[in-house]
Amino acid sequence: MLKQLLGIGVLFAASLSLADSSPSSQLPDLGDVTASRYSAQQEYDLGRMWLKMFRSSAKTIDDPLMQDYIESLLYRLASNSELKDRRLETVVVNNATINAFAVPGGVIGVHSGLFLNTDNESQLAGVLAHEIAHISQRHFTRSLDNSAQSTIPTLAGLLAGIVLAATAGADAGIAAITATQAAALDSQLRFSRQNEQEADRLGMETLSKAGMDPNGIPAMFENMGKNLRYARSKPPEFLLTHPLTESRISDSKNRARQYTRNVYVDNLNFQLMKMRATLFHSSNPEDLLKNWTAHTGSNGEAYRYGVVIALIKLKRWEEAEDKLSELLNNDINRIAYRIAQADILIGKKEYDSAIEILKKQLVITPNNHPYTMKLAEALEGANRFQEADLLLSKQSQSRPNDPHLWYELAEIRGLAGNIFGVHHARAEYFILVGQFDRAKQQLRYAHERTGNHHIEQSRIRQRLKDIADMEETLEQL
Repeated sequence: MLKQLLGIGVLFAASLSLADSSPSSQLPDLGDVTASRYSAQQEYDLGRMWLKMFRSSAKTIDDPLMQDYIESLLYRLASNSELKDRRLETVVVNNATINAFAVPGGVIGVHSGLFLNTDNESQLAGVLAHEIAHISQRHFTRSLDNSAQSTIPTLAGLLAGIVLAATAGADAGIAAITATQAAALDSQLRFSRQNEQEADRLGMETLSKAGMDPNGIPAMFENMGKNLRYARSKPPEFLLTHPLTESRISDSKNRARQYTRNVYVDNLNFQLMKMRATLFHSSNPEDLLKNWTAHTGSNGEAYRYGVVIALIKLKRWEEAEDKLSELLNNDINRIAYRIAQADILIGKKEYDSAIEILKKQLVITPNNHPYTMKLAEALEGANRFQEADLLLSKQSQSRPNDPHLWYELAEIRGLAGNIFGVHHARAEYFILVGQFDRAKQQLRYAHERTGNHHIEQSRIRQRLKDIADMEETLEQL
């Protein structure tokens, strides 16, 4: 069952890009959302297992600021959607292409390229709202229910192709999928067009309820259309449901006009994250710095921030500090600016000053993830390893599914001489990235160091049992 469900979920993972919808405003009756052979908990468990598998092969971006921004935006949208189970998990994929995906159980992936190809937050939010709608309407399991009488023997190949497309680029993913597989999936794709109509409509409703511009969805379609026109080769229809057409853009514009027109002010934080993504994907920060310094158009504050982070990237600390001062004077508590300030101080090895600033900010916003991770970095620089260990250990309790956090915690514990803790943190990291054999090895190392501590021994045995259960689930996929 899980193998079938996983395949359907991954099929819809590529659906955003790209499906067409009827210009009619009347949506077909897709049936009762709650009527499915599969429970919401089964979807949840599947999604978390899928994410572990995905992380084992995908390159992700470990940027706490960007992660925090996307999580905040997703929860804002989810709270204004029809999604009942809001246990969402997000992953930011290191890929410059336009893509996002949703997997059963609340897993949403975002390619970093979305920041490069969106002009404002409403466009990005439109993509995410669309994906939330797929989850809230249980399109994945309902599609599987619809095909209960058919067999699709090629789902494993499709899974491989979609993961490859998400991690190595669309052309590579397309090469992994044969025409035979395309024919086998034809009925699934026809059904998914109805899902796409529903996701478009509900996505706009979510944007409106969240106080965001519903026109973000048609505007994003236009961006995707331009991207496809300039692409060297268009993805085949079977992978993208069918091509993005003028009818879908026109239909989405007509839908957006039904909402009351308002004046929407773009979120500065989106523009700041766009600058971070642009710098991340740049192979020549010197050229970016030159272009951003000369910029005189709109979003001037974001470009000034871009200059600062480019200077930080180039380790030109004094210049960066000078450029940042104006931003801080006008907006002293904006997280991105304070993180930049801490980066500069750490770069100058003024660790105590960075620690003081970050601790004060954490008093204002307790448990803030970007501040916490940056404080741990500053504490490490100051050789205050035990303090950093305590800080990240506490953070791991509120973010137990964050592999980057566990990775950093293992490093800190090693420096602090907490060898038992190193093995524990490494085990949790390996579990989250789907490397179960290495996780078991770390737990055995930890067990050797428990002595007569029966509670810790019991916890390790339970974790080993958890891994055995995960491995059994994987055998069914």
